[in-house]
Amino acid sequence: MAKKSSTFVYPTCVRHLKPRKDVRLRLFFLCKRCTESWKNEAFSGNAPLSTGEKMEGYCLLCNKLTSVQLQTWFLCDICDRVAKSIGRNHVAEQSILDYWEQTVKPKFPKYEIIQNDKASLRPRRAEDVSGEGPLDFLVKDKNTGKTIFGIENKTGRSSIKEMSQFQLDVSDCDSILHHVNHLHIPAYIIHAQVLELWKPPTMGFEAKGLWFTDMYKMAQNFTGIKMRALEQRGAAFFKRAAFSPIENFLEQLDNGDGTAVIVKQFELHGIPQIYRTN
Repeated sequence: MAKKSSTFVYPTCVRHLKPRKDVRLRLFFLCKRCTESWKNEAFSGNAPLSTGEKMEGYCLLCNKLTSVQLQTWFLCDICDRVAKSIGRNHVAEQSILDYWEQTVKPKFPKYEIIQNDKASLRPRRAEDVSGEGPLDFLVKDKNTGKTIFGIENKTGRSSIKEMSQFQLDVSDCDSILHHVNHLHIPAYIIHAQVLELWKPPTMGFEAKGLWFTDMYKMAQNFTGIKMRALEQRGAAFFKRAAFSPIENFLEQLDNGDGTAVIVKQFELHGIPQIYRTN
């Protein structure tokens, strides 16, 4: 009589807290502080399954050149990709804040930038809704106390000049429009090119350039929607002509009457349709 085969149970993703077919042992070089941060804030108290020897290298999360150790957890494909993107996003966010401090603030001190949604790895559950995070930055007019526009950061390895087209998840487009409508303010999108720094076997990140667009230029340069390869989610595609180098951003902050250009557009035209489904 043939033996019954036992049912195989896939490992549990420590972020979803559910077994998944695509869960594998994932490897991260992290400093002690960032290891504790992920353990307590993202992985529901689950400690690393193994910890390597101490070495000097880049922490994948905080990007500091410091003492790091190889840490391992079981994660699914999506959570692994998200986890490995957080450090890159931190560098992008800081490059936007640095640009504002060094270039915008001396010319337009009345405009204050506020980080509204710092990239972080949070627990993920099956019932969570995607694409509902707040705008990354809000800009306030200190003279009036009013928030006048938002900024959404998008990060990648390519510069706008290297792209054939710029693509943005439909869910991200919807999230931007949701918050524009909720806050009743217009929004810019800043693309940050962030590349790797290597101290083998560890990896850090360095910002190489910034480009900006706004929701009106995106609407004008929309070309269509396609499904991302190997993923069941749609992406909206835009001509790269929608974007300008960050060096031109100062021109956006004075419409000639003391208001920002995009604020005037918002008063005249309201919320544009960034993408179309037909």
